[in-house]
Amino acid sequence: MGEIQLVDAHCHLDELEQRGMPAAEAVSAATAAGVLQIVTSGDSPAENHRARVLAETYAGVYFTPGWHPNNGRAPSSAERRALRDLLDHPRAVALGEVGLDYHQRDGGAIWDRGEQRSLLRGMLELAAEVGKPVVIHQRDAAWDLLEVLDASPRVPTMLHCFSGGADFAQAAVSRELHCSFAGNLTFRSAAELREAVLAVPPELLLLETDSPFLAPHPLRGRLCHPALVRLTASWLASHLGMELELVAERSCSATRAFFQLPPP
Repeated sequence: MGEIQLVDAHCHLDELEQRGMPAAEAVSAATAAGVLQIVTSGDSPAENHRARVLAETYAGVYFTPGWHPNNGRAPSSAERRALRDLLDHPRAVALGEVGLDYHQRDGGAIWDRGEQRSLLRGMLELAAEVGKPVVIHQRDAAWDLLEVLDASPRVPTMLHCFSGGADFAQAAVSRELHCSFAGNLTFRSAAELREAVLAVPPELLLLETDSPFLAPHPLRGRLCHPALVRLTASWLASHLGMELELVAERSCSATRAFFQLPPP
């Protein structure tokens, strides 16, 4: 595998385990592929707990406790205190994922958009209070998200599994938001993402798997795991006309700077 090193900027190791791939196997495969650090994310009390345990178990794993908008409610006072306490953990590198989700699923109701925005403002205030960056989930809510960010305390912000076109990418870059691209960047149908990634400078461009989802081409539809961030990096190198080593070096540098990760 040479000297290439990569970081998976966002995944869900606990969900990967639930789908049949033990975390030990995923971490071993990642290491073999040069993916030496992994950031696993939580978005509910139970997932935050599992993410913490995984980060305590594996040397190259860090975690981000959060509160996903798909929880459909704001955290209780006790849940918010527990989230605040988790952010003090030495392996907690950001708050997230948090954000806005306006996507309609199977005819189900979307949680009130105003309440989502209110919760996000509160999460951004919490991040500012504890001095941590924020990992943002955004689906069908790009411009509302920017409006909330513009009116909230300024904290380092990562748009995980970037969704949108070049115009949204340019708006994000103008605000110095980090844009993290997942395996769907490699899909043949992802013309909009291919244009967006060209608008993001190296210091703001991160790579992730969002495991166990979005396995990159040619493994689309299979179980995704952190080692596969190398496939996305290889695809991006080809798309940009660059060497894989340079893409890996730049994405590693940007990711480690964002999360303040130590050398592996």
